[in-house]
Amino acid sequence: MKKIVLLIACIALLGLCKAQKRYRITGNLGQLQQDTFYLVVPNLNGTLNVLGVSILKDGNIEFQGQVPEPVMATIMTSDRQGSIPLMLENTDYSIRIGSESIVVGGGTEQAVFNQFTVLQREAARQQQKLQADMKTAYEEGNQMRVAALSGQGQKFMQSMQKRQMEIVKQYANTSAAAYIVLACGMQAPPEQLQELYNLLGEHARASVYGKVIAAQLMELGKIAEGKVAPDFVMYSPKGEAISLYGVKAKVKLVDFWASWCGPCRAENPNVIRLYKKYHRKGLEVVGFSLDDDKSKWVQAIMEDGLPWINGSDLKGQSSEIGRLYNVRSIPFTLLLDENNRIVGKNLRGKELTKKIEELLKSK
Repeated sequence: MKKIVLLIACIALLGLCKAQKRYRITGNLGQLQQDTFYLVVPNLNGTLNVLGVSILKDGNIEFQGQVPEPVMATIMTSDRQGSIPLMLENTDYSIRIGSESIVVGGGTEQAVFNQFTVLQREAARQQQKLQADMKTAYEEGNQMRVAALSGQGQKFMQSMQKRQMEIVKQYANTSAAAYIVLACGMQAPPEQLQELYNLLGEHARASVYGKVIAAQLMELGKIAEGKVAPDFVMYSPKGEAISLYGVKAKVKLVDFWASWCGPCRAENPNVIRLYKKYHRKGLEVVGFSLDDDKSKWVQAIMEDGLPWINGSDLKGQSSEIGRLYNVRSIPFTLLLDENNRIVGKNLRGKELTKKIEELLKSK
């Protein structure tokens, strides 16, 4: 009987220890002018959740508390001019000033995040150098050098993506891995984001970041090739309501653009040629502008001579329609058949022409 009571007591004690596990962050930040520091966690809606406040004393700061799961946090100054990111979990952390940056030591989650941070710094340095070299080449009119630098940049970014994927693979079941996928994959094509998500383990997928990725993939699935494009209503320069489904055509090219988008304006002559060639055969172009200034939008339509259906909600990059279609960068195009089924994304040049001809011939 005594052994049973003792066993129960031990189990209860272990449960108490586990429940009371906390994080403790200590560090020396030297002779900084700021005297108040905040430990914050960004909420998904953009607000900040303050977990703690520390007053700098003899260069030292300290935070203590608990988090229900590992989460990305930041130690920041009251004026938000300085910040120290860390992957917060219930363990001990140490902060010290390194030769190149402030170094944060912690548990497994932080170790994974530190590897990612090193890659980010390396990418930033390389990008800065490439931009400077590219500017010099442009000024010198050395087009061969420009092309070579562009190729170097693409190869470097591919290398970075590969190394990031290796981190995710190695630590697939950490919240940090899910965070890396979220940070790097949300700007990627849906197929690439799905590939990264598939690498994650069960624990990582169950994390707050894994859940965000899963929700995003579900939304992206609605505008995948083969799916029927969701309907929307936009307004013409004259204020007339135009629905996507209300536009009848054998083939529709939905073009997301804006007056301030140089690549969009540069692509317009190519789309005009396609429109003139295939419009009478059943092609319609639906231009949706991500402008928020009506006068600039209308001026761009006139200057570029856009003959097709043009509309906008004039909400700029806050457009609900842009979010509905997960428009991350422009120009962004969708090719639809007569039933509004998505048959192509971001097709250009010969590839776009070939697909339009195939669809028109099949009608």
